[in-house]
Amino acid sequence: MINPRYKVPIKKSKLHSYVKSRLGHSSGPGVSIYEMTCLALAKDGFPMPPGVSSKGWVTRNLHIVHAFHAKIVRDNSDEWVKAVNTKPQSKVDPKADAFLNSFEWRKVRMLAIKQYGNRCMCCGAGPSDGATINVDHIKPRKFYPHLALDIENLQILCHPCNHGKGNWDTTDWRPS
Repeated sequence: MINPRYKVPIKKSKLHSYVKSRLGHSSGPGVSIYEMTCLALAKDGFPMPPGVSSKGWVTRNLHIVHAFHAKIVRDNSDEWVKAVNTKPQSKVDPKADAFLNSFEWRKVRMLAIKQYGNRCMCCGAGPSDGATINVDHIKPRKFYPHLALDIENLQILCHPCNHGKGNWDTTDWRPS
């Protein structure tokens, strides 16, 4: 099965492995693997918001399942949960990136937060939930440098959603 957002296959074996490690079992009578994965995600602090399908929620949080496989396979502890939830170390060194330190970017960033609020447009997390809020370029700055300061190209995402989106995805999570 191909995940339309990430364009990578969703391997049900990874979902079963994740659910079994988090809940102790990976199936229930009449319950889909997506519903079970949502229960495991909720246990790890990512509860499904109302109005979202279980398959959609799993798709949006597939990066957590992948983080699980990258870390828990080596070490059977809950350290991976801390790694997903802690404040990330940016791959871009802000001291080396003049754009991120520029007055123009900080001004447009603040305008975007004022316009859209400080909650993730993908999952709904906010600072009150302990989320780190990022201002994301819908069309990545790397490929569309002329849109770097265009407020119509910005959206508010929490760090896990922004990191999962990466600079290869142009999903627009803003309300239409």
